[in-house]
Amino acid sequence: MRKIPVVLQHGRGFVYDVDDYSELRSTHRITGSLIGVPVSKSRNVNLSALPAVLSQYELNLGLEKNLIVLLNKATSLLLSPKSEDETSFRNLTKKQTSEQRAPYIEKRLLEFEKILPQIIEGKRKKLMKNGAKEKDIRVDPITVISEERQKLETGAFTPLVQIPMEHPIPTEFSIVHLTAEDRIKYKVFKDIWEKQKMYVSGGDTFGCDFLLYPGDPLYYHASHVVHVLKDSKLRLDFKYLTRCCRLSVVVNKICIVAYENSLGTICYQTMEWEGNAISIM
Repeated sequence: MRKIPVVLQHGRGFVYDVDDYSELRSTHRITGSLIGVPVSKSRNVNLSALPAVLSQYELNLGLEKNLIVLLNKATSLLLSPKSEDETSFRNLTKKQTSEQRAPYIEKRLLEFEKILPQIIEGKRKKLMKNGAKEKDIRVDPITVISEERQKLETGAFTPLVQIPMEHPIPTEFSIVHLTAEDRIKYKVFKDIWEKQKMYVSGGDTFGCDFLLYPGDPLYYHASHVVHVLKDSKLRLDFKYLTRCCRLSVVVNKICIVAYENSLGTICYQTMEWEGNAISIM
């Protein structure tokens, strides 16, 4: 099975290739988050709105399941570029400029052709003003367009500045291995991913640890909020429990409290507002 490359930058894992990201999302239920896309509008965006950044838990799961390979390019990018790299970059820049100039020329020529009769008439008047006889004046439209094209092809052109998210030239890299920052949370994340076949994402926007989705978050709303207890003895503070339950009722989701028992097994306690249970019966 092909391992999907993920680039480590500033302690986070970035995915730049749209095909890689689509495979992670649709095949492995690893969604990450799209840079610059508000969570509230995540269902209205295209998967190509990259880059995507993976959470620490998603990175560790991907590494443990051999789904991804984590690359660190920081060392090679800090080195002075080689002469062949500089040449390659200049050629790439010229190619990008040429690709932008071509549609620019065609657009300008279309605008030029719309006012071609006025331009031809202006040239005739200018020739007559310089002493040419009207019967001798011949202004060929094809020649005028050709001259305008030549001006556009050789004249000054200001291209759009393209800022690549990923380094445009292949660079050396080293393989990186991580350890989970929070052992219990990662264990819960992994347990849900393995057993429930649901999509799991961060739950910061809902004041919880994780959100569970019955399908791709691009098409489904979260159905559960998950709160992870670090205390294996399951000592629940009444106020904390009340806050969790009330929040889940407000956002119309089922509340789950996850914890690790004395045997090291992940357990779940589901809580739901009694009114919802009665309305279903």
